[in-house]
Amino acid sequence: MALPPLSTVAAMEVRLGVEVGSLAGLDLTRAGTSLSDASALVRSVSQPVTWVDVDLVTITAPDEVVLIATRAALRDFRNPSGVNNEAMGSGAYSYTFAAGEATVYLSEDEVAMIKQAAKNSGTDPNAWKGIGAVRTPSAYYDAGSGDADPFYGRWTL
Repeated sequence: MALPPLSTVAAMEVRLGVEVGSLAGLDLTRAGTSLSDASALVRSVSQPVTWVDVDLVTITAPDEVVLIATRAALRDFRNPSGVNNEAMGSGAYSYTFAAGEATVYLSEDEVAMIKQAAKNSGTDPNAWKGIGAVRTPSAYYDAGSGDADPFYGRWTL
């Protein structure tokens, strides 16, 4: 099951300067897809933290993570082809995106902020995720038997 996006289309609409709820049709579909893509990239950095509650609906991400997901989605929505520089005519008009602002992909600063937010969430993304074992001493261990290891001591009845 796909996890929900970390931000909303409404948050994108506010930043685009359009009325909330005004995106429709293909634009609404593109905005939703951009949010899903950006959220997937954010979660790939923050693993194992997903910032979704156990109900798989409620987003628990801190504000800075939501902002990063929203801004990455906006970059993708505004510039789906990832064009970095555009010029018209003989230099009459030229537009260049700032470094790291042309695609949905996350900048180094954004990655660092996401990693810090994941670490602050109480789950270390670098923590070991294996299966452990617990050993308890046998109830039949005879402390006076001379065995040094209570886990493999002699059984006495």
